[in-house]
Amino acid sequence: MSAFGNKVFGLRDLKVTNIGGTTQKDLPVAQKLKVAPKMKSGELEGDDSLVSVVAFIISAEWELEAGGIDLDALAIITGKAVTLAGVTPNQTATWKLSAGDNMPYFKIYGKSLGDGIDDIHAKMSKVKCMEFEGEFSEGEFFVTACKGIAVDDGTNGVVTVVQNETAAALPAT
Repeated sequence: MSAFGNKVFGLRDLKVTNIGGTTQKDLPVAQKLKVAPKMKSGELEGDDSLVSVVAFIISAEWELEAGGIDLDALAIITGKAVTLAGVTPNQTATWKLSAGDNMPYFKIYGKSLGDGIDDIHAKMSKVKCMEFEGEFSEGEFFVTACKGIAVDDGTNGVVTVVQNETAAALPAT
């Protein structure tokens, strides 16, 4: 990395943004953001030896976990609108997935602190949720987990990692 270090600590901030960049939700109880490049590779053998190897990135697999993802964040991740009924204090908000629903592309921005005044931003500009789960358990908080694929958006690549010498906020909508 750069001259100002690469000692990364924790997950400080996590945001999901719709693909158009007009709606963004902070995940204030984010617990994990994992990114793993997915490679395509091949080997060429001849005369009983390995002659050549090629490997290139085709996408990245990602997963996130957060406690209490609110319905507006789920709407960005799944493309399903939240509907409101009634008035406060008896208002209800409803988010619903149906069979056959197609998941949209969206963006993920994550931030970790450095061990100085620096920070690290990880950005995926075109991701799709491929797995989604949450569990209600006795004596435990509800934690939502999402997994998916990040693809190249044509401008920012599959994953962009930026280290700031002085910590900076994640991009807004």
